[in-house]
Amino acid sequence: MRRSQSILSGNFKGRFRNKLSLSFVSILLFLSFSSSCSHKNSASAAAGTNGYLYQMFNSFDPRSILQNLGTNTIPPLFANLELSRAALVDATDDVCGGDSLSSAQAAWTNHMSDLKKVEPFRFGASLAHFSRMDPFLINYLVESPPNSDELDFLDSFGGVDVSDAQLYINQIKNKSKGISAIEYLLFSRPGVNRGTSPSCSDFPGSPNRAALVRALVLDYSGHAKSVTDLWDISGTNPYGAQLANAGSGNSAVFPSSGSALDAILSGTVQLLTTMKDGKLEMPGGFSGGGNGSSPKTYRAESRFSGNSFQNLIDNLSTFKAIYTGNGTGVGLSDYVKFYSPALDSEILMEIAELETHLAAIVPASAWGSPNTSAIKASISDLSALLTILNTELAALTGSGPVSGGPGGDGD
Repeated sequence: MRRSQSILSGNFKGRFRNKLSLSFVSILLFLSFSSSCSHKNSASAAAGTNGYLYQMFNSFDPRSILQNLGTNTIPPLFANLELSRAALVDATDDVCGGDSLSSAQAAWTNHMSDLKKVEPFRFGASLAHFSRMDPFLINYLVESPPNSDELDFLDSFGGVDVSDAQLYINQIKNKSKGISAIEYLLFSRPGVNRGTSPSCSDFPGSPNRAALVRALVLDYSGHAKSVTDLWDISGTNPYGAQLANAGSGNSAVFPSSGSALDAILSGTVQLLTTMKDGKLEMPGGFSGGGNGSSPKTYRAESRFSGNSFQNLIDNLSTFKAIYTGNGTGVGLSDYVKFYSPALDSEILMEIAELETHLAAIVPASAWGSPNTSAIKASISDLSALLTILNTELAALTGSGPVSGGPGGDGD
């Protein structure tokens, strides 16, 4: 009798396990279908449950992404930054003397493009240098430095040579220097004529505005060289190799492959946040509930050169390279696709739309009409990307949202 009960009990348990297995598979299929059919920018409860199940049964290995980024994608960007840094130093030795103003402006523009392409990679020891090279990135919530008082101070320089200028700029805050201060001197007339294009008549021998340019470039160049040295593939334990081999015990910057992937994700989210809040919403007049009818052009990133929209295009080119793998290997797309092919398709679609909308902006028209609709569409694209990466993907992977750093208050 006991044996018979045991046999019956065993048969019941077997049938129960089979039903449970079928039910579990059905739940998995239902959740997967629900996730793939979710509305755009919606982090559903199903996605959260699905993310929990993925955490239980799957673990993405980020090493292939890190190897591609650290070997093929990022080091060439810093190599380009170093080349254009040296070119900027060469082109500003004696502006309107031995060097033409136009060649100095071109060198600045080329270097700015390279600088915007490495913006997401402010890791380790490079972070302090970046804050001095490009103060906009940590000040855009409050202002686009240098502010008007700081520009007045630059205009008040009365020295005659580079030594005088170096002593003079030592008196000012770091946010008054950097790439934007150089931009101002090269692309704007001083004082009451501020905002209009300069000529060599604005670079007289005494006070020597060319000496001030030189001092600011040398100060900037020192920090930029320190950054490019960290990524120099011929250097000792360069950051690219540390990233590619994260977790091998040879890196204090990237102690594990997981922390390295987190750094990349954080860098991309911070980039997109700065693009949306600091580079579009605030100068475009969309922050704080604005509708774009009253642009704040003084908050633009590169307001004197007219380079602000090109900066965004350069930023996006790097985000796209990180995400797609840039044709050289695995990218963040593979990470997203591992958890949700549907989200990966959405991100690729948003990237393509953002490219189209940024390209539709006419730089000569700058802020306001007729660029308002394209600027607003670009903000919407960036908002969608941030929601996918910071909310929906986080729900799927079971991780928390990534901080975007300083951000605007408008969506």
